[in-house]
Amino acid sequence: MSGLQTVCVTLCYTCIAVSIISLLVPQKRTRRVMGFVIGLFFISTMTSAVAEQVGQIQLSEIEQEEITIPEYSEEDFDNEIAQMTADNLTSALNELLLNEGIQTQDIQLTLKISDKGRISVVRAVIYINEADRSRTSDIRSIIYRNIAKEPEIYVDGEELQ
Repeated sequence: MSGLQTVCVTLCYTCIAVSIISLLVPQKRTRRVMGFVIGLFFISTMTSAVAEQVGQIQLSEIEQEEITIPEYSEEDFDNEIAQMTADNLTSALNELLLNEGIQTQDIQLTLKISDKGRISVVRAVIYINEADRSRTSDIRSIIYRNIAKEPEIYVDGEELQ
């Protein structure tokens, strides 16, 4: 930090000196030559200040933090993908049923990822209220059309056949 501070102080003093010299230079022919000299002075002062500070940096003092990279197995990755897919599919099914006027208490999906990466629904469980008991055939139809799996439907905790 002190190196940056030194460079900034040098920059300020150089700007002040260049400003004063610019005011003292006459407006005729020497103006162009003095402008060149002032520019050269400014650039050389800044270059030397920066070069001096860069030379004082000691890289051996900088401590590098160790970053540990967590290890994941392919099974962990597959489980995470299956869970995200199940969550998104549950939301979509819930919205489809709501569009039909069916309020679900809960939808639980169990998914499986095959060796070829195909995701399939192993089990679908839907919990509904007593008020929607008469709509179980509609629920089965909507769910089967969208996930190709016959759902298990529970009304207030009891499974329907």
